[in-house]
Amino acid sequence: MIALSGCATTGAETTAQQTPKEAAEAQIDEPALRKAAVESTKTQDYVAAAAYWGALYERNPDATDVAVSYSKALRQIGSLEQSLIVMQRSQLKHPDDAAIMAEYGKALTASGRPDQAAAMLSTALKKSPRDWTIQSALGVALDQMGRYDEAKRHYNEALALSPDNPSVLTNLGLSHALTGDLDMAERTLRMAVANAKSDAYARQNLAIVLGLKGNFDEAERLARADLPQSVADENMDYLRSMLAQPALWKQMEELDRKPEAEAPVSPAPVSKTEAAQDEDRVSSLPPETRVSIQ
Repeated sequence: MIALSGCATTGAETTAQQTPKEAAEAQIDEPALRKAAVESTKTQDYVAAAAYWGALYERNPDATDVAVSYSKALRQIGSLEQSLIVMQRSQLKHPDDAAIMAEYGKALTASGRPDQAAAMLSTALKKSPRDWTIQSALGVALDQMGRYDEAKRHYNEALALSPDNPSVLTNLGLSHALTGDLDMAERTLRMAVANAKSDAYARQNLAIVLGLKGNFDEAERLARADLPQSVADENMDYLRSMLAQPALWKQMEELDRKPEAEAPVSPAPVSKTEAAQDEDRVSSLPPETRVSIQ
């Protein structure tokens, strides 16, 4: 979590408790700080964005647009608990604000709290039915709950609002993978990767699906495009170990046979050590699989 300055001083005056960075932030006027925050968000420099939005949030925690932007930046750098704290406070102050509801639901989804997330996002969707980001985040929450048919419906609604959106296609591709339809997962993820606005998540998720299908050459090339060598090596070893386990294929066959409503919730990813200890408890997807919540 990033430590952000309060604004105890102005001008050249500083307190003994302030670092030079904090003192400098305290002297930046709000329009300049907001401009820097917006630019950092546009360039996806989320560490800087979190610092700038955080400074603005400390100055005015009641500003809903600042709280939402701060929470999103925190989500993007993995500070999920801090993101939830910001949204909890904002939702108490603005219980009927659609933007707050939507971001709070996304923070809950990213934190793996799908029941709470689905309830919050469903309410937000009633207020903003044409927001594709809410549709997509709700799909992720429903996938986490094992409600795959409903999840896909929301992804398709999101695509109707934002055609060919790589973020939505990434999530839809993973949804197909979770239900064992690796061919459809591959086709969907290839569409995501082909989009000029796609990100590393789309490529890494495609690499995982290709690995599960045994296409290791292309999977390894994609994996090494974005990941450190040690992580890419671990992912490829993980996939190879999964494919060596008969339990994986049994699980995939069962998913194909069962009606969607009866499909089991995908178990949480397990490490290679855990997989070796319990061959019957096989993760559908390796640890580096990521959904995209905008």
